[in-house]
Amino acid sequence: MTRRFGSVVLLFALVASPLATAGCASQDQTPEAATPPAPRPKNAAEIARVIVGARVGVMVWPERLKGHPLEMRLRVMNPLRSMLEGTGIDAINDVAAAYVASTGVTQSDLVVAIVQHKLDEQRARQGLNMMIARSQPRGEWLTTTSVPSARVTVRGQTRVVALVEEGFLAVLPESLALQAARFEGTGGFPDPLGPEAVVATATDPSRSLAGSHAPPVPSTIRSAEARLRLAADGGVDVSSTGESADPVQAGADAAALTASIDRATSLNLGIVKVRLFAPVVFRAEGAQVKSDLHLTQAEIDRLLTLADTLMPR
Repeated sequence: MTRRFGSVVLLFALVASPLATAGCASQDQTPEAATPPAPRPKNAAEIARVIVGARVGVMVWPERLKGHPLEMRLRVMNPLRSMLEGTGIDAINDVAAAYVASTGVTQSDLVVAIVQHKLDEQRARQGLNMMIARSQPRGEWLTTTSVPSARVTVRGQTRVVALVEEGFLAVLPESLALQAARFEGTGGFPDPLGPEAVVATATDPSRSLAGSHAPPVPSTIRSAEARLRLAADGGVDVSSTGESADPVQAGADAAALTASIDRATSLNLGIVKVRLFAPVVFRAEGAQVKSDLHLTQAEIDRLLTLADTLMPR
């Protein structure tokens, strides 16, 4: 897309120059300054959401993890492994930002990811060729798509990986392979508004976040958002906001969520109750349900260990 756009601009300049000169009334006439091209829309996340009809979205800025104790723990866990495995792309050093859009949190849900990476075109293609070679069964470049795309199977899951723009790689279900072309012309992601390393959103969370290991969410909460910030002590701060029906219902939802999270993050051994981290207390503020949580390094380690055991292989 970038090369084609550059070629069109050059061709236009070559054709327009003699015409503009011939039409001048005087050599002293000052030529008009060229109008700079409009910036590309930063709509990659929205495109991913529309393609899959997402109810859950996770935005990650891996660069912000550099130097933080969480970096090494996530390198071991590698939450992007199902998307990038076999490409040779390092989830921390090679990725500037990534967005994952999904219909839910179970293995049967559809997922589309768009990754902004720092590799040049040659290295990106080499990575995808490596992924094709390691695919079981062996992958292949597709001939029916308008952007370079390959079908690969990793850990028993078949997907399509597309080089949709210079610096952008998309991962889609095979059934949505042709939709990768919708990312052409994207300018990526909006700049983050704050110091967050991760922002997660969900609509209709009582259904979209429902899973065998997920704590239940009241059906009266229409949407939810969680923001994760890195703390100076090596831990993280997590703030969450849910939109309830009205202030009265928000109070009931806050109490229900407090109890739900407590049950999900505690082990009742009869005499004592062992918690993975400090109790999470939700509060009502108008029609919103909010919570703020600080996790220490030890608490993060316990939580990620649990998450790793539940993550699909």
